[in-house]
Amino acid sequence: MGLRKTHHRGILHVAAKPAVGVPWIAREKSPSLASRFAAGRFLLALALTLAFNVVAFGATTPPAQRAPSNADRASSMAPPADLRKVSDWIAYKQARHLTSLPVESHLFFRRGLMAKQAGQDEQALIDVRGAAELDPTFVEPHLTLAAWMLTRDPSQALQRYATALEQLADNFGLQLSLAANAFILLFQALFAGLTLTAMLVIWARRHELVHPIRETLGRFGSPEGARWWSWAVLVLPFCAGFGLTLPAIAMLAYLWPVVRVRERALFVTLTAFVLVTPLSLSVLERMALPMHEAAAPFYGVPTLENAPWTSARQAQLGRIASEQGDNPIVHFGLAWVARRGGDLATAEKSYRRTLELWPGDSRALNNLGNVLAMQGRANDALDAYEKSAAADPTNAAALFNASQIRTQRFEYQQASDALNRASALNFELVKSYQSQATTDGLLPLADLWLSPSLFWKALGKATNPRELRGSLPTGLRNSMEASGWPFSILALLLAALGVWAGILQSAKLPLRTCSNCGTTVCRRCAERRREHALCPACAEVEGQAETHEFSRVLLMRHRMKSRRSEQLVRTALATLLPGYGIVSHRHVFRPVLLLSLTWLLVRLWSGSPMPFSLDPRLALPGQEVPAAVLTGGLLFIYAISLLGYFHLNAREDDREASLNAGMRGRITQSTRRASANAA
Repeated sequence: MGLRKTHHRGILHVAAKPAVGVPWIAREKSPSLASRFAAGRFLLALALTLAFNVVAFGATTPPAQRAPSNADRASSMAPPADLRKVSDWIAYKQARHLTSLPVESHLFFRRGLMAKQAGQDEQALIDVRGAAELDPTFVEPHLTLAAWMLTRDPSQALQRYATALEQLADNFGLQLSLAANAFILLFQALFAGLTLTAMLVIWARRHELVHPIRETLGRFGSPEGARWWSWAVLVLPFCAGFGLTLPAIAMLAYLWPVVRVRERALFVTLTAFVLVTPLSLSVLERMALPMHEAAAPFYGVPTLENAPWTSARQAQLGRIASEQGDNPIVHFGLAWVARRGGDLATAEKSYRRTLELWPGDSRALNNLGNVLAMQGRANDALDAYEKSAAADPTNAAALFNASQIRTQRFEYQQASDALNRASALNFELVKSYQSQATTDGLLPLADLWLSPSLFWKALGKATNPRELRGSLPTGLRNSMEASGWPFSILALLLAALGVWAGILQSAKLPLRTCSNCGTTVCRRCAERRREHALCPACAEVEGQAETHEFSRVLLMRHRMKSRRSEQLVRTALATLLPGYGIVSHRHVFRPVLLLSLTWLLVRLWSGSPMPFSLDPRLALPGQEVPAAVLTGGLLFIYAISLLGYFHLNAREDDREASLNAGMRGRITQSTRRASANAA
């Protein structure tokens, strides 16, 4: 009875000849004759033990069939000829005992999204589910399936979300992508909310901006031309390629003398936000460090967990490891890649160097044990597994691997104890590997990737290399607001110049409002009526009355008419633009929140890809957030905006009614006094 040992992408497969159906790990010595007879006596016990494990872990035993020949095994390991059927690639992955096929997973995910867009819902589900199975660490298929099933099958959707959360707990790449995308989206949403609210304030205060410009231009031309040119001066800065933020800051600064405290606070907040933008961009640059293969301390190692082996990548890591002798992350990455390339000597050397830098690291000890087992050094491997389990009592992989060693050494009691402990710690891991072990008689060993906490600690201590500064996500590179300190300094200068110009203009030509209708007037265009200043339209209305009391009645009617038309326009804009109705009542910070949330929901609705990703851009953007959630969020924002606007309108109407009642009383009293004097 002979044995043969094969290596496939870093997983040890030891298969017996067709006469024996039990997987074996290579040993240090060949068994003696007594051991061969002992194997026969314990064969029944071994079969019962394996059957018990299959039942305990929920694996299904395939029907009895002949042992595969060498030709059959070689053909089963050949990759499919095309990418038409995801089931063929799943079978290939299981036959080769591969942990993942990330490239194929992304491609089938793309095919599923395209099928969904074409209305082929059944095929879309098949492809996306297959993508999730081909690469268990690819979280987007799970989120997309959950979004599709949220209304049809909530239980399946919740199960997909639970799977995504499980991946998040032990996947640094997913954690980093989630943190970076959340930071970028929230930063952009708040920036958009502040800028859009500033523009709404400028529109609501447009008369205070246009009036002094019109009065100044009226000295050099006709009043009609001055009116048109004043509006052009207001609009042109937003159309001249300066973006939205710089003109908004300059105009808010110019309005400083005439706006309220809340609107001044908005101006200060927006300016401060622009000033701290370069610091925020430096945080994003640091988060991008794990993606760069030439940047310390990661050198692209966080992207290697499921990456296919290449000799160029191993050679590159070997050069970096020789230069960075004290970098345990690089040595671990080199050992990981070398083990998958079959270079067991390099893998052992690198894992041992990692343990010198990280003494007692449980994951490195477990992986070193796998390398030793692949070399046939079962005793050394078992010793490494025991040290790994002692260093981390929650390490189920080390216990599972040790149970396989002890099973091959016929130490059934110790193997059963180790297997039971591993199952209690991580049932899914043991179930997954047990199902692989009973599929075709091959025995995989469980490797462990670096802990996310180690990457986060290294990221916190890392510094941004000068040559990689400015390496922002694609969605921010062409944005003027993300150009760094020059933009912030320019914004600060415009803010200072705007405040200075506004104060100077207010001193030379102070603005006030018409005492009747609230129209913006200045001392040149206002007409004095006793202690009141009226606009030209109200002065014309007052001139139509013969008595002072009747003029008040006419002015009140004119005010109500103008307020009614203004309110109709304001209501229409408040219905179209969330937050505008509240801004028109001089409230600004609630609209900032509403507009920020609106921008975020519209951004997610558009299906644009996330700005930050450690995965290659091989897939169309998936539907991570269900459409029902996005629709409900937008409706909720519009409801809050309209309810707030109507509430403020009701308060304004109450004040207007009380003011009109007081004026009617004074008018009636004055009329009666005049009639008595006339009598």
